[in-house]
Amino acid sequence: MPDEVRWIRSYVIEEPTSAVGTVCIYQATSPEAIRRHAEKADLPVSEIIQVADTVYVRPDPEPVAT
Repeated sequence: MPDEVRWIRSYVIEEPTSAVGTVCIYQATSPEAIRRHAEKADLPVSEIIQVADTVYVRPDPEPVAT
């Protein structure tokens, strides 16, 4: 669905229960397009929030080498 949904990035988060979750950033034509994409990819969607604007101060930091 490249004409409708474009994946930008995902953040892995620790939920309050210590489970791992994700927050994914997409550029899409509509919330329904994101839901269709997720269904085709067998990905869960619990909430879709539209971004009103972007505040960009600096690029995301690079992961620290371990």
